[in-house]
Amino acid sequence: MKVLICDDSALARKSLARCIAEWEHLKILFAEDGHEALAILAEQNIDVLFLDLTMPVMDGYEVLDALPVSSHPTKVVVVSGDVQQAAQKRCFKLGAYDFIEKPLRADVARPLFKNLNLTFHDANQHAAKTPTLDPLSKFRELTNIALGRGAAILSDHFGQFIQIPIPHVGELDSGELTMMLEDVLHREGSVAVAQRFVGGGIHGEALVCMRGKHIGEMGERLSYKSNESSFNEVVLNIANLLVASYLISLSEQINVPFSLRQPSVIDYFHQEINSLSLGQYEEIFTVEYTYVAESADFECEVLFLVDPLSVGAIKRVMETI
Repeated sequence: MKVLICDDSALARKSLARCIAEWEHLKILFAEDGHEALAILAEQNIDVLFLDLTMPVMDGYEVLDALPVSSHPTKVVVVSGDVQQAAQKRCFKLGAYDFIEKPLRADVARPLFKNLNLTFHDANQHAAKTPTLDPLSKFRELTNIALGRGAAILSDHFGQFIQIPIPHVGELDSGELTMMLEDVLHREGSVAVAQRFVGGGIHGEALVCMRGKHIGEMGERLSYKSNESSFNEVVLNIANLLVASYLISLSEQINVPFSLRQPSVIDYFHQEINSLSLGQYEEIFTVEYTYVAESADFECEVLFLVDPLSVGAIKRVMETI
């Protein structure tokens, strides 16, 4: 029996492989993107494909759309942090056998694995065997899961499929960051919200920048009134929801509680950078991604900024996972 795990995250690939009990006639293969997975599927008889959705080169949707590439029957199980109902429906329409949410839960995996003629075992009992991974690679995977939760909130309320990109997680040159912020804040029709967060030695500022004629409609779908006098309130509520959803998901994964200050609509971000004393650093650690509604005029850029001391705290937490 051959199993292929396709995910751009080394952490996700290794974690899933450790949940599959080994036996004599089982072979597990790996692919880092959809293009590599299709090449393996064309050359080898793969019985089960565990497929991520958000990947570079070729994503999971494109893989599903390209299948089959051989006559061998392959059961495709989508394993994703993108938990939008619209995403699940799209995957099943494209022929997925099942759809399970990251991180993998034992109560979900056991019956599924049995149906796939696999045996699940609790990888937590063998944590010492886990290969050492870069802490920021681990954090990137947790971010993928967390931003999927935010997209699901938007999608399920707005009735729109939300496109989720691969997030940028890492350091940016302070000059490059300043230019990016200036560009974001001065785009026509955009509105920006800043919100401070802190928890477990990790503290920083979140910036949410929205644009599009359907911002008000998004607010109405989320039960926020969108008349002209309360437009800023709608924007604040949407931004707070997105920032909180990311931090709550991250908190659940790393067991670190976060608190949020009240969000505020801003015209310039320089005062926020200065309040975090980030201007003194040559590089600033960022988490950046953009949500785009597929069939509506709504786009939302989300940017988290943390200082170097917080990066150290993140790394320490990641080393315990």
